[in-house]
Amino acid sequence: MYPELFTIPGTNWPIKSYGFMLMIGFLTGVWLAMRRAERVKANPDLVLNVSFVALIAGVVGARVFYVIHYWKPQFAWRESPYLAALDLTAGGMEVYGGLLAGAAGIVAYVWKKRESLRLYLDILAPSAMWGVGIGRIGCFLNGCCWGAVCVDAHHEKALPWAMRFPFGSNAYIQQWEDRQLTAPAELIQSLAFGSAPISSEHVHAVEQRVYGPIREYEELRDQYNQAKKADPDGARTASLERRVRAAQDAARRHRDDYGDLFGAMEFSSREDPSRPISRSELEDLATANPSLPVHPTQLYASTNGLLLSLLLSSVFYRRQRHGTVIGLMFVLYGFARLFEEMIRVDNPFDTGGLTVSQFISLTMMALGGAYLWWIYRKLPPRDAVTVSQGARAVATA
Repeated sequence: MYPELFTIPGTNWPIKSYGFMLMIGFLTGVWLAMRRAERVKANPDLVLNVSFVALIAGVVGARVFYVIHYWKPQFAWRESPYLAALDLTAGGMEVYGGLLAGAAGIVAYVWKKRESLRLYLDILAPSAMWGVGIGRIGCFLNGCCWGAVCVDAHHEKALPWAMRFPFGSNAYIQQWEDRQLTAPAELIQSLAFGSAPISSEHVHAVEQRVYGPIREYEELRDQYNQAKKADPDGARTASLERRVRAAQDAARRHRDDYGDLFGAMEFSSREDPSRPISRSELEDLATANPSLPVHPTQLYASTNGLLLSLLLSSVFYRRQRHGTVIGLMFVLYGFARLFEEMIRVDNPFDTGGLTVSQFISLTMMALGGAYLWWIYRKLPPRDAVTVSQGARAVATA
């Protein structure tokens, strides 16, 4: 699990794995859609424009869907729940929200431009599944969307590809809360509402990130004390005093943020009880206590998305009617997601005995089937817009 791919050199800005893979999926998906448009003499510039509309609408929709779905457990109890809902850096998006909102954005844009809606939805459908396939790799790296425990009678991997996620991951925390595993006392923190595993990111954080603000405060404090002895009323002394106060506040906030780690380091070492446990010992404990093996549903979903993309792309060049590809996408992705949710354990069964994603999958399949029936029974093979544009192009030539 790698929630952060790397930090930009010379800065403290981390590049998040999930966001990075979404970007890769989006950019490559747009490029594939533009090539598809060129091959059928459609407008690649329109594909580019509508893709960015879908991106914005999709991000908003994915976040709104997530916030509504998890409002009570993750947002309602916070001091500023609406600000927390707007904080995209904390993560939290749902594919279905992004897919449906993105589709709505595409329909609105193409309709406004008075272009062939069925044609451009068909062009974009394989790229939508391509983006899902690449984006789910980001889910795997981030550690979200995990699957059910996959063990045999001896608590070993029941399948060769079952995955163990590290201590403190989402899968680990849920298994700990469900009493499926235990954790060393050093790695458990006491909270006002109970107890929880300490942050895995804090345990494995680099030295500079853990002690940097504290050391900066101590260095400034020493400089201030020396300047005060040499020139109590000098300008440099006054400047250092202000900087020390700011650094002290920053160090205090940092200690609060990393309180679980500093609290864990107050335990006695297992190797030598006469001294506190070291950070390296805590890291070793965390490494030795991963989650139980689980189904890598993120990789199942990624494989499904990529295979669907290839299938829909193949259908696109062989279809007899505009609109076939987008209809198939709704039916096939809904069907696959329905079974994927049976293996995942991160979504509650809170919608009529189903997860909300299963409910939407059934709805998508029904709507996709009805849409395919409609275009085959009620509509001509090609949009009237496309036919008239083709006639104009021939007349102009």
